[in-house]
Amino acid sequence: MQNKNVYLYVPNIIGYIRIILALIAFIVCKKNLAVFTLFYGTSQLLDALDGWTARKFNQTSCFGQILDQITDRLSTCILYLLNGSVYDNYIILIGLLMIADIGGHYIHAASCAIAGNKTHKKIENGNKLLKLYYEKPSVMVACIIAYESFWVSSYILKITDVNHIFHIICNYTLKISFPLAAFKAITNISQGIYGARSLVEIDHMKMKNKNGH
Repeated sequence: MQNKNVYLYVPNIIGYIRIILALIAFIVCKKNLAVFTLFYGTSQLLDALDGWTARKFNQTSCFGQILDQITDRLSTCILYLLNGSVYDNYIILIGLLMIADIGGHYIHAASCAIAGNKTHKKIENGNKLLKLYYEKPSVMVACIIAYESFWVSSYILKITDVNHIFHIICNYTLKISFPLAAFKAITNISQGIYGARSLVEIDHMKMKNKNGH
């Protein structure tokens, strides 16, 4: 039976758990690297579960969609902050990537909501880059995993000794994940541009309707 209390939908409960795990990971990141990796990794793995449970139990909701996006951005921002704290020379670049990430996702999601679209994953108007990213689940999942892996590895490489097992693993992970992570960063910018254009088109349509054209 479908739970009528949206706050207690299974996918939303998973979202709450993801936030708690990510925050704990952030708190212990400088004290216990193993716990940080475990908790943050678990939070990200649960990201795939909330969408599945929403469909399985017919518990999709507007609240759940926004919660999922906020949780994703919160998690990634933790990685931006951690990397910014140890890479002084790259803090401006990291900040710009964070702005592109948050801004791009927000503008795209807002434009879809204002346009009345049921999902932000359906791309119109022939944007091939975003179509590839959003409409090919395997591509999106691979890019997200690579992006998160890149930033986690980057942070761990900076704070561990070269002989540490985590350092050795992350050295390889960083190199392997970089191509898809770079692609993901480009999509963040692309969806911001796409969202802005969509909003302007909506404004133009409103002006035409107002003027009776």
